[in-house]
Amino acid sequence: MLSAAGATAALVAAAIFNGALAAGASAPDIDYSDFDEDQMRAMDDAIKDLDSNVGGHDADAALANTTVLRDGLSYAEKYFAKKPEAPLGAGFAREAQEHLATLAKSIEAKDFDAANGHVRALVKTCKSCHEAYKPPE
Repeated sequence: MLSAAGATAALVAAAIFNGALAAGASAPDIDYSDFDEDQMRAMDDAIKDLDSNVGGHDADAALANTTVLRDGLSYAEKYFAKKPEAPLGAGFAREAQEHLATLAKSIEAKDFDAANGHVRALVKTCKSCHEAYKPPE
């Protein structure tokens, strides 16, 4: 259970996050014409395969997935750093890279239980970014 100070801090963080989203452009307002859609598709495929590969304890395949994701997240961080209308995008990419690094260490250690939790955290961060900035289909 959160203390009163912890609850207040959580509410302030949520307000800042929501305010930053409100201050940023919505996905339809952002020009994505220069975005590498192939890179994002490769990342989407890799994260789906990663979940399966971690669940199946296939370390080599899971590490190959993390390489695709690392490259894609690095691209996304640089891309969104140049998009002031998407102020949280680069931060989401950095957060995802942190989850990915921890995930890779778990896979290398063959700790697939921990890796499963790190996959969930990574997916959650990706989903947060997509909710904020994924362009309309």
